Amino acid sequence: MLDKEPLAASDALAAGVALSHASVIKLVRKHQASLERFGGVRFEIRPFLTRGGVQQKEVALLNEQQATLLISMLRNSPIVIECKVRLVEEFYRMRAALSRQAKGLWQQMQALIAQEVESKVRASFGSRLMLDRKRDIPHFESEHQRLEAEIQPSLPLFH
Repeated sequence: MLDKEPLAASDALAAGVALSHASVIKLVRKHQASLERFGGVRFEIRPFLTRGGVQQKEVALLNEQQATLLISMLRNSPIVIECKVRLVEEFYRMRAALSRQAKGLWQQMQALIAQEVESKVRASFGSRLMLDRKRDIPHFESEHQRLEAEIQPSLPLFH
């Protein structure tokens, strides 16, 4: 993630599709113009350990559209298909995390309270809905505790 934008690193994509990182970087360079239709492709140099010591490698940082386009250029082997699924899941997870961060803690608390009230109202309509409510209570309690801890953090006393 960079500047609150979810990114996929080319070395992680290479590992996910069981290809060498050099092959993936070569593909990025070959199709860089197409990838840049979705924004500039960022590169960074990262150290990595080899038997001979620390080396440097160039890593491409791709946004969601770029990573999706790049991985769509690969053959649909079972490994590539699984990587595509994980890529979509991970970008979705990162976007959801960003959305939660963007929503203030007070708004999160208000939304949680509204969900809990709705759950209580639904539970009053029947036994199946009451069972659903019983299953939801631990979630409400843990989320409530988490939000309270973030809103009013406890002071670390005498550790």
